[in-house]
Amino acid sequence: MKEYRASLALGILALMAGTFQQKAMGRASVLASHTDQKTPQAAQPDWREFRSRQGGFSVLMPGTPQEQTEVKELPEVGRGETHLFVLASESGVYVAAYLDLPGLARQTQVFCNNFGKGFLKSIGEATAKGAGGRVVKDTDISFGKDPGKEILIEAPGGVATARAYFIKRRGYQLIVLPAAGSDPANVKKFLDSFKVTAQ
Repeated sequence: MKEYRASLALGILALMAGTFQQKAMGRASVLASHTDQKTPQAAQPDWREFRSRQGGFSVLMPGTPQEQTEVKELPEVGRGETHLFVLASESGVYVAAYLDLPGLARQTQVFCNNFGKGFLKSIGEATAKGAGGRVVKDTDISFGKDPGKEILIEAPGGVATARAYFIKRRGYQLIVLPAAGSDPANVKKFLDSFKVTAQ
């Protein structure tokens, strides 16, 4: 019964994340259709570190993102907060998100480990669904000793790369959808710059 309720919580959590990704990817489609492919690389904005003190992470972005937040009550774990930081720039759309679930602090480590596995298993399909696309590749990765996923998603605005991690009872996700003609190295630069700063 507990496994069922944990699965239900994961499903709701994944759909919640997918809703936010839909908003972000919608912006990406508009951006991709209006991007001037002849824009010189020198015109690209400077990359700077974005740090979320509350989220306990930092990442490099070519500008300052806007935050969107949603709070929902989830079965078994209670209050869930999704924090999404979105930047739409000439080089593409960049998303950094974290899912904060204070109720996990009251759960056993076994429950949290299973929750994390379920989160990572479902986040790719949820993101693709929210973006109106499909998963074309799903790879197990890690962040130090913590588990993660790298997901390629074919979306209406192009091919997005997402990475998701479950670190110390918190879910993190990074998504980048490069604009046509942008420097392909920006994808790796963004994804590889992710750091956990505090927990």
